[in-house]
Amino acid sequence: MKELSLVPLGVLNTVLAQQNLPTTTNKNGAIKQVADLINSGVVTLDHVKAQKLTPTLTGLSNEVNDRVISAVNDAGVALHQAEVLRESVDKTLDAVFIQTTKLDKSFDELSTRLNAKVDAVETPDAKAIQSAVSVEVSKLFDSFRKSTPKAKIEEIAQSIPSITRKRVKDVFTGVLNYTSGGEVVDFSDFEIDVWSDPSAPALVDDYIFNPAHLHQALSALDSSLPDNVWLAGERGTGKTEFVTQLASRLGRRLYKVSFDEALERAEFIGGNTIENGNVVWKAGVVTQAIQHTGALVLLDEIGFARAQNIAVLHAVTEHSIHRALVISETGQRFPVASHVAFFCADNSNGHGDSTGNFAGVRDQNTAFIDRFSYTLRFDYLPFADEVALICKRTSLPLDATEILVKFANVAREKARAGLLTQPPSLRQLFAWARAIQKGIPIGVSFDSAIVNKFPADCESELRGIFSATIDVANLKSFLTGGK
Repeated sequence: MKELSLVPLGVLNTVLAQQNLPTTTNKNGAIKQVADLINSGVVTLDHVKAQKLTPTLTGLSNEVNDRVISAVNDAGVALHQAEVLRESVDKTLDAVFIQTTKLDKSFDELSTRLNAKVDAVETPDAKAIQSAVSVEVSKLFDSFRKSTPKAKIEEIAQSIPSITRKRVKDVFTGVLNYTSGGEVVDFSDFEIDVWSDPSAPALVDDYIFNPAHLHQALSALDSSLPDNVWLAGERGTGKTEFVTQLASRLGRRLYKVSFDEALERAEFIGGNTIENGNVVWKAGVVTQAIQHTGALVLLDEIGFARAQNIAVLHAVTEHSIHRALVISETGQRFPVASHVAFFCADNSNGHGDSTGNFAGVRDQNTAFIDRFSYTLRFDYLPFADEVALICKRTSLPLDATEILVKFANVAREKARAGLLTQPPSLRQLFAWARAIQKGIPIGVSFDSAIVNKFPADCESELRGIFSATIDVANLKSFLTGGK
């Protein structure tokens, strides 16, 4: 059995000893005996893999024997780490197949030498055994480094994630509690995985998380097979930035696909292209993303995607350990890597737009929606939070900013009532505030940042809201520090 060849001789002998069978220094012989036990149903492969080296040296005190066990277990850990690296090389680098075959043989020889050294020690010395392990492993990896290009080694190193377990309050700032059913839910001590991907998005320290949304998202990600999450809400409510800043703080790589009517399957899954006169298949964003352990994949504006494009995503978004993508052009199968999670961001919750404000938003297939375990509804920030954020980002005075946000909130209510085709977004308020702060007249900046962004039939309604909510002279006085 191929998988038994990766198991150290000491572990194979441990399994044989448990069945009162004689042990051996010949690994091939040990593999055959253990394979016979598995085939006859006496033990399972998982049982064999779960065993640890547990030598017992007769004639030694318990304390000394424990030291040997500890040292050998340390050796087992080192061997296991080497085996993981070998598997990664075997999976990702066909070019080093011959090298990995040599590594198999080296691992066997290393295991034999280590077992021989342990058996030969009359007075076990844990430090000496650990030193021997370090020397042998160093020799093994020196040989690998000499025969493998540096770029390939770096690629392998990047594919092995570094994860630290931390509490939410050590990673996220701001409010980390919320009220539900009259009870306060505090998740600040909830433990989460923090990764160390150098390609994680940049941190925006003033992003304000909705605490209930954050708690649900962190819970969804707390598994090697995470739950997918759907983000529903009007434009400018922070859906895309929510995923971006979540990835930033968790140190996880983010892949984003922005859907529209023109997006073709080949652009996000992959397709054939001409390279040096030959037809070659090139992977798209989603295909690249699912091969990267711990990646977050954002399917943005999914409501604009065509049905035939969504169908191909069913297999990769399924909550199953068998989730994978099969490329029709090549027949190649790409399993979804561990911890990869999908987020959808859309103006609707997947069932189309009932307001009439978002032309082109489609109903999604129920089977696709069901692959997203949770749906989080996004709304605009509370008044005080939105004012504070605009002030910080644009340096517009507080009193002046409050006037802009009051205008926006009235306009948003008009949009909900169907009098405007869409509500003013936070992005538009940022632009308006920046223009005013830089000296552009209030009316001119209002036209360029707000009015001209809307359909022509919304202009009279917008100007009516402006007249009812904004005293231009008063706003100007706030800009100059007067009252």
